[in-house]
Amino acid sequence: MVINGDASIADVSLRCALPYFTCEFSNMTIDNEDVYKKAGWGRSQYAVVFVCSLLFMGVGIGIGYAVGRNNSNSNIPQAGDTAQETATKPPRSPHPIDTILSSINKDNIKQNLWKYTSRPRMSGTPGGYELVQILQEAWRSSGIDEVRVTPYDVLMSYPNRTNPNRVQLLTSSGQLIFQSALFEPALDSLSNNSEIIPPFNAYAAAGISEGDLVYVNYGRIEDFLYLTQNMSIDLKGKTLIARYGKIFRGDKVKNAQRFNASGIIMYTDPSDFNRGNSTYPDSWWMPPSGLQRGTVGGDGDPLTPLYPATDYAYRVKESDVSGIKIPAQPISYGDAQHFLSEMGGEEAPLEWRGALPITYRIGPGFRNSSLKMRLEVNNFEEKRTVENVIGYIKGKTEPDRYILLGNHHDAWVFGAIDPLSGTAVLTELIRVFGEMLKSGTRPDRTIVFCAWGAEEHGLIGSTEWVEEYMKVLYERAVAYLNVDYAVDYNYVLFAGTSPLLQDSLYQATKQVPNPDTSSSDKTLYDAWKTRDNSNDLEPSVYYSLGSGSDMATFYQRAGVPSIDMWFTYDENKWDILSYPVYHSAYETVYLYENFIDPGYSYTATMAKLWGVLAWNIANEKVLKFDVRRYATAINKFIGNLKTEFGAKWTKQNVNIGALESAAQNLTTEAENFHQKVQSLQATSSAANVLQNRMINDKLIQFERAFIDCEGLPGRPMYKHVMFAPSLYDSYSDNSFPGIVDTMNEIENQNATAKWEVLKQQVSIATFIIQSAANTLKEVGL
Repeated sequence: MVINGDASIADVSLRCALPYFTCEFSNMTIDNEDVYKKAGWGRSQYAVVFVCSLLFMGVGIGIGYAVGRNNSNSNIPQAGDTAQETATKPPRSPHPIDTILSSINKDNIKQNLWKYTSRPRMSGTPGGYELVQILQEAWRSSGIDEVRVTPYDVLMSYPNRTNPNRVQLLTSSGQLIFQSALFEPALDSLSNNSEIIPPFNAYAAAGISEGDLVYVNYGRIEDFLYLTQNMSIDLKGKTLIARYGKIFRGDKVKNAQRFNASGIIMYTDPSDFNRGNSTYPDSWWMPPSGLQRGTVGGDGDPLTPLYPATDYAYRVKESDVSGIKIPAQPISYGDAQHFLSEMGGEEAPLEWRGALPITYRIGPGFRNSSLKMRLEVNNFEEKRTVENVIGYIKGKTEPDRYILLGNHHDAWVFGAIDPLSGTAVLTELIRVFGEMLKSGTRPDRTIVFCAWGAEEHGLIGSTEWVEEYMKVLYERAVAYLNVDYAVDYNYVLFAGTSPLLQDSLYQATKQVPNPDTSSSDKTLYDAWKTRDNSNDLEPSVYYSLGSGSDMATFYQRAGVPSIDMWFTYDENKWDILSYPVYHSAYETVYLYENFIDPGYSYTATMAKLWGVLAWNIANEKVLKFDVRRYATAINKFIGNLKTEFGAKWTKQNVNIGALESAAQNLTTEAENFHQKVQSLQATSSAANVLQNRMINDKLIQFERAFIDCEGLPGRPMYKHVMFAPSLYDSYSDNSFPGIVDTMNEIENQNATAKWEVLKQQVSIATFIIQSAANTLKEVGL
């Protein structure tokens, strides 16, 4: 007998007073066949039952007396008597959030990172395939429900190791004066590895460019327009040199191709990648010999655009692929100085000047007319298999609703920051979730863990997987949480998000402790708000997710609400474009442990944040997606459009009034929907499960309402009308991309014929916003 959860004295007394009876009762076995073979009852058996009934009645009276007496006995354990309760009451299971926070182990993450960075991990190479096996084995041993490897045969691009790419300074007679490094020199034992690939830009065309050299600053469209319109420089046939940064490197190459250049060289200027007095291995700053590899191609397999690269897929001919047609090559700033210091022409504008000890000039050509330059690229392309590793924990109540966590496992070289700090975190998080699963703790919704292949070549693994499962994801995916890398400096959280996930992110950061234990800010949220340098009431996030990592296809094609997050440096202290050794051979575990996150505190905090965020979304009865944030963002973006283009639109009779009306309708419906959700949650009824499912389905599908199946003008792969990569910078999004890119063409390229396209894009945006408002209504038809 148990009273208030504790064994009472009355219960003990009963067992002591009736040893024979309790012994006989305890030896009865209901599944003993003899019980069923007994003959019918006789008079003696009824007598026994009568005696036993009297006996139980007496015992009951005794129990009542004992209970009444013991209620006033100060020696009996009371609620709140911890010592006594612990002895007699089974311990309460910790909350899953507490388990996640307490179970993340920094030493495990460190061991993972050392193992993963022990050799170069580019997809389609022995090191890349080996890492897939390592991840597969580790994830399976964790105890999660299932682990799969999903392979895709795709067109990949590689440098020619026996005939590496080069940039040369020659005399008119062909005598070599200077040549760029064929490999980055080793500066320590970790960067001394024979598997390191030579410098190259993936998918840059093989070929030779020997035109006069022209400096094009960052290679943005405005830089090209300045050269061609303000300075009247004809770029046809020229070889260009641009500094890395500001926009996606592939867009620099596309701009060069658009202006009929014959080739382009890209380098890391120290103004953007070296602000210190020392460089790697003595600091985190890029050394003069360091350079940035990277793709200049598009997203996904070039041979199967818009469709997955399955074994049965139709593939276009390689000769028919519309991609980069000119050679492109990265070099170090130490090598770039040899070319830039010899250039002639006018001095570059002040804002075009970097930090090399030279006079920056535009060109074309060199001061010494007997000098010429030569760019030689020997890249090759071939089909190879790239592999994703996918792990699953099946939800117990809503297995058909998915929360996906993603990171890519391929690196240009060692990738201690990008991406393997994130991969090391993901594996540790899977271990923790696996242990929770073994103890009986299972999420309500399904959690999917994703390690993508060939992200560096152009989001290939994730794009092919999303294309293969697009129909399922469109119906069932709740959220995609991306961590490309965990930490590039241990200072402040940086996050891009769909407006729908903003509150979920804030909630999770309030549950995670601040990794800086010396700070008065106790939670990650407090530290984020303090160091964010924002005057807002909450930490700032950005909605422009771009296509710089694997959330792109989920967000911009499947309409899955997405987040991308990492810890980074103080931008007020260092106005730089990225962490300095980005995509170089010097991105080693030594760099990580000495300059990025000594002690792995911020790395472990990312694991906690990722896990808590995923667990919350996987178990909320009603998702914390606030549609009002989307309405607020849209009204703000429309205001920006009116400020920038309103006068011109009025002259051209662009119907901005209808766009504003649709936005107001969305604002009204978002507020009504929010109030209805609050009201339903305040009541309790048997219909709550169905009501919650209906609410959640509307919230999940709300992001999909902004997907236009026709895609953007000239870019059918991008379908999100509110957020999509800029036509001129794939790293960043435009809000209303179809509108903004069309206006850019009208204003900067004198494409007056595009006004009709602009009116169409405004009409489409109006329709999409009104459709989104309709999805929040009770019926909506």
